[in-house]
Amino acid sequence: MNLQQLSYLVALDTHRQFGLAAEKCFVTQPALSVQLQKLEDELGVLLFDRTQRGAEPTAVGVKVIAQARQVLREAQQLRELVQVEKGEMVGELRLGVIPTLAPYLVPRFLVGLTTAYPQLQVRVEELRSEEIMLQLKDHRLDVGLLVTPLDERQLRELPVLDEPFLAYVAASHPLAGQASVTAADLKAPGLWLMQQGHCFRHQVLNLCGAATDPNAHVTYESGSIETLMELVRRHHGYTLVPELAVLDEVDVSPLVKRFADPQPVREVSLVVHHGFVRLPLLAALRQLILDSVPERLWAGQSGAKIRWR
Repeated sequence: MNLQQLSYLVALDTHRQFGLAAEKCFVTQPALSVQLQKLEDELGVLLFDRTQRGAEPTAVGVKVIAQARQVLREAQQLRELVQVEKGEMVGELRLGVIPTLAPYLVPRFLVGLTTAYPQLQVRVEELRSEEIMLQLKDHRLDVGLLVTPLDERQLRELPVLDEPFLAYVAASHPLAGQASVTAADLKAPGLWLMQQGHCFRHQVLNLCGAATDPNAHVTYESGSIETLMELVRRHHGYTLVPELAVLDEVDVSPLVKRFADPQPVREVSLVVHHGFVRLPLLAALRQLILDSVPERLWAGQSGAKIRWR
């Protein structure tokens, strides 16, 4: 048994197809199959059921794979501990970011990150909050950038931003005449919502205080904040948006309305597993993010934090 065999085992569990697992491991399919067969022979158990659709772990395979992930993670932590002691910013950084944050924040700091640390291989993936949490626990991601608090004992949260919610209101809507809005105003008809599964949707509904019907005539639940804003601009009604999504329009566009104080905000944090050891990298990433946005968005400002869980 060796680490290479365990990495092949985990890759096959992740992708559930021999060809794809081999491709991700940069080996041929026969080479991967041979090593997994040797591992099964050594352990004396069948780890995967081979089917026409691919591979499914057996009951004992599930337990072995879970332990293999832990062994691989601990081996990686040994390497990372040495890198930290040597002051090196190298290796791979697997970053998961929620879709309502990624397009507005990642472009602000990504180039700075890769420029400052050219030996760091950065892989960014847009995922929903629940998937980021799961992959952090399974050590498939190193860092998550998502809305907190999560109240997960296995995960550590490092707050970065307190991002205000803003109303985006069509010129034809009754709220358009107001200088600011309040949570009570969200009872008004015409609210467009994110689709199920997005933490931003849950926060909006928590802020409204009820599961509001989006529209009396049309139901359009979008996975994109941009789509919701275009519906407002071209159709009618209103939606809520995070400030980064309309940063260039704040205090300029008549469509954008701030909430009366205390403003509702979403807490955005860097989240890692408690076993994460590259703390200097985490601190550097946090500072790059802070430097890329207005200081008024930095964590610790006044505001009423809206939970999504």
